[in-house]
Amino acid sequence: MQRRMLSKEDEATVGKDDLEVRREDQDKINKFSRLHQRETLLEDELKSRAKEKEDLEEISNELELADENEKIPYESDGELRA
Repeated sequence: MQRRMLSKEDEATVGKDDLEVRREDQDKINKFSRLHQRETLLEDELKSRAKEKEDLEEISNELELADENEKIPYESDGELRA
């Protein structure tokens, strides 16, 4: 079975009543939609984790540069400590 895109003329001649989506095609559309949504969520999570990694690297570098006698505030169990 050869697949081809409809031309603009073909699209114009097809009436709305003539459009039928086969079950197989609808299943493929649904699968694509689910995969695309999953990809979007994973990309967002990747961006978030990259930002978190960048922040942790920055904090790590700041701690390395800090004076040994200098007290460094940090948060533990919701409380700020030094």
